[in-house]
Amino acid sequence: MFSDTPMAAHALAEAEHLAQLRARRVPDTPHDLGRRLLPNYRLTPAVSMVGQEIDRAIREPNDRLIITMPPRESKSTTAAVLGTLVALVRNPDTRIILASYADELAEKHSRQARRLINDHGELLGLALSADKSSAGQWTVAGRRGGLLASGILSGITGHGTDGLLIVDDAVKNMSDADSPTLRRRVAEEFRATLMSRVEPGASVVVVGTRWHADDLIGTLLAEEGDRWRLVSIPAVAAEDVPDSLGRAPGECMVSAVGRTAADFAERRRSLGERAWWAEFMGLPASPEGNVIRQEWLDQHRLSAMPSRLLRTVVGVDPCDSGQGDAAGIVAASLTAEGAVVVHRDISAPMTPDQWAEAAVRLAIDTGASEVAVESFAAREGYLSVVRTALARHNSPHHIIVSAWPPRNTSGRGRGNALQRSAKLVQGLETGTTRLVGSLPNWETAAVSWQGGERDHQADCLAATVVAHDVLTHGGQVYIVNPADVARRSHAGPPAWMRRRIG
Repeated sequence: MFSDTPMAAHALAEAEHLAQLRARRVPDTPHDLGRRLLPNYRLTPAVSMVGQEIDRAIREPNDRLIITMPPRESKSTTAAVLGTLVALVRNPDTRIILASYADELAEKHSRQARRLINDHGELLGLALSADKSSAGQWTVAGRRGGLLASGILSGITGHGTDGLLIVDDAVKNMSDADSPTLRRRVAEEFRATLMSRVEPGASVVVVGTRWHADDLIGTLLAEEGDRWRLVSIPAVAAEDVPDSLGRAPGECMVSAVGRTAADFAERRRSLGERAWWAEFMGLPASPEGNVIRQEWLDQHRLSAMPSRLLRTVVGVDPCDSGQGDAAGIVAASLTAEGAVVVHRDISAPMTPDQWAEAAVRLAIDTGASEVAVESFAAREGYLSVVRTALARHNSPHHIIVSAWPPRNTSGRGRGNALQRSAKLVQGLETGTTRLVGSLPNWETAAVSWQGGERDHQADCLAATVVAHDVLTHGGQVYIVNPADVARRSHAGPPAWMRRRIG
């Protein structure tokens, strides 16, 4: 290839010099830096996208970025650890704040970044200041830049950021996310304390799990959706689920820890639906619903009322003021085949006099024989207000007013909202409980209910639980086939009922 030995030697020397320069070149994106410094760091399409978006937040002033991705897929390492290092390599004077649900997690990421500076300082061109090098706060030797790591509720004072504010997991788990008080505190602390430390030009990155619709990420997207850029990478692409990688439905992510489609399926089975959707799909609830699924409602829906009804009940979930929570008012009926059909929902914020009047009018209109009022508290007061409303009307049929759950019964009405709803949910899934026509507000409330211990059950759904329980305990228990229910609901009476006598 070369005409003489000196030329070959010169070419070899140039190649070696180029290799040395490349070896000394600092990777300029978080994911490339991770591949260089971390032995077990695997570059996947998801990791590369997160790295590119973090790099954009570092380069572009005043950026706002939200990231959701399954756990153990290097998102926190890429954002919090490697993002910090890349920002400091570019500008050793930049000041960064890293916040998490607790000091311990924030300081864990801080220690990892600090260790990488100690181990690879020559490559990075960085060294730690001797007088400020704790896990909670360290600075770059001879420069202004560094990192402050703290719990989001610990209170950050006397330190601002002109580079990056990184919030990694604002809440610890599902239980914390279910607490309205904690969600409110986190949101207030983010706005009042953290964002007040963000100086002009600094970018903000929020990394988290979507445990609740009203968590920090949900609040930011709802209130400032046009300001924040969302990077959402679900474990498995699905219809109506945001996917920044643009995959076809059913396509699994390439996992940084080697998870396969079978592994993801097993995780879904073991975690349960709510945890699966929050941790692995980036949504606080499945689009099809968690406790109640839209596909159940659509599959078993009736287009018209059945012709043979044994009994109709109006269920009421009362409210006290007409402000905040609504009063749930739902009419449901028991068919001759033993199925329960839900056909009217007039739930709305009302005062006690208003919902009592509305419930009585609905009972008269639907031919209901009973108005059943959930009465865990103020039992006699609720019964009195409905009976007073009923006395103002000349009903064409007899209507009784009852409190639910009835006294001295074995187990009815006990437990939390999810336990009380178990039979209704089972009926909706199997088709022994069905909707008549479309009940948009009811359906939206049903499929968005997550069933958590602190997750509020919509008032219309609570009222349906009351009506369903009264109907299914009011007489003979039927064992029915959902297919027979569908076939018979539109059929006329059997021959023996049409036979003329005499």
